[in-house]
Amino acid sequence: MTRPPRLAVVTVADDLHAHVLRKVLRDRHARDLAIVHSDRLAATGLVNWSADAARPATLPDCDGPPVDLEALDLIWWRRPSGKGWNPNSGFLASVTDEAARDLIYNDCVAALNGLVQTDFRGAWVNHPEATRRAEMKFVQLRAAHQAGLKVPRTLISQNPQEIRAFCAGGRMIVKAIAGTVKTPLMAQPVTPALLANDAALSLSPAIWQEHIDGTRHLRVHVFGDRIVAAQLDCPELDWRVHLEKTAVIPVGLDPGLTAALRRVMAALDLRMGIFDLKIDPEGQVWWLEVNPQGQFLFIEGMSGLPLAEPFAAFLLDEADRPAARAA
Repeated sequence: MTRPPRLAVVTVADDLHAHVLRKVLRDRHARDLAIVHSDRLAATGLVNWSADAARPATLPDCDGPPVDLEALDLIWWRRPSGKGWNPNSGFLASVTDEAARDLIYNDCVAALNGLVQTDFRGAWVNHPEATRRAEMKFVQLRAAHQAGLKVPRTLISQNPQEIRAFCAGGRMIVKAIAGTVKTPLMAQPVTPALLANDAALSLSPAIWQEHIDGTRHLRVHVFGDRIVAAQLDCPELDWRVHLEKTAVIPVGLDPGLTAALRRVMAALDLRMGIFDLKIDPEGQVWWLEVNPQGQFLFIEGMSGLPLAEPFAAFLLDEADRPAARAA
């Protein structure tokens, strides 16, 4: 007899997605989801691993017994880095040395990564290495181009001469490559004043890209074989900081676009991905980016488009992909 899949999500405390999905899995599928808080590991005292395979490798569940990695069928690798830890967190109150806090954070995150990649044998959503690679804008852009998607003209540079030559004669935007958790950094129009500032241009590489006209965007959720798409209408350049001006409706996708997105997923070795695309005034769809662990519940809240239930079903399907273990 086989047993029900056992699932866990690695994320940060107060992650709405984790708690909503656990409730859906419990209420509608009679399954549970262990929640491992990557930004609270130092408060638990429950991370444990030994070179002796007879001793279980464990991680802390936020409100349950320790998670035995060998008993898991799936890990949803959602927010593993903890986004950096707040030095004012209660569990760090007794640690006043900045270097010591940094050591604790780095060693906890390193232990988490090492433990799961050594002893976990189930399904990943997504595998840590696939996630890390797919988050690289260079890799995404190349994969999208090779998949046959329309990609805006793009330069990644910190060379003022190259940037000015690339931006000459057209409307352009600039975006951060990786950004920072300390402040939101959204796409911005390129201005003459910015192009004239050699110091600002040369400090760090950025993504310089042609501006695609239009107010319609696509948010495409790929959960394994399931694809759920929404159209977002917003007059602003970056709808993410203007949700109050954004209208969301469910839409179907052209089969050719669906096939191209699946080619990107395969190239990046992803099982889930949240795509941002833009529709120009002529109806042409342009690539913007893919997030291997993107937010999606806000789309359900704004449009009524079901996403939590399809994602829960997707997780259960993925958990069944490895060879079934005997009960």
